[in-house]
Amino acid sequence: MKYLISIFVLTALMVTSSCNSENRKGEVNSEGVTKKTEERVRPAASGGTSAAYFTYINTLSVADTIVSVSSPQAGMAQLHESYETEDGLMGMREQKNVVIQPEESITFQQGGLHIMLMQLNEDLTKGDSVLVEIELEQAGVISRVIPVKEN
Repeated sequence: MKYLISIFVLTALMVTSSCNSENRKGEVNSEGVTKKTEERVRPAASGGTSAAYFTYINTLSVADTIVSVSSPQAGMAQLHESYETEDGLMGMREQKNVVIQPEESITFQQGGLHIMLMQLNEDLTKGDSVLVEIELEQAGVISRVIPVKEN
């Protein structure tokens, strides 16, 4: 009887452990903490700027390069990276030709690599959706419909 109970408890622990690890998908920051990335675009007013955050996985068996990003809801879209200046201030700079290795993911996230949406053609309010397109050398154009959400 103790043997059966032990097997039951061990099985329950293994199932719980695998469920928990599945719920913790995301990137690991410099402190080793896993941060789940939620797909979202920040709300913004027409004419202003916003940013798109999500994860893209290169499912190809070869490296792929992001050539451009776009959105019909923005007059201009660029791939940007946040960085810290020598003075300790935060800045952003455009990134071109970002390479994603085979079977690897790239996470567009606040404070890191993200897609800037500029010269918005319309207000982006909570509950709206934004079409973001990524052009890759190998995979072609990948389209994502991303919800507008508050931080």
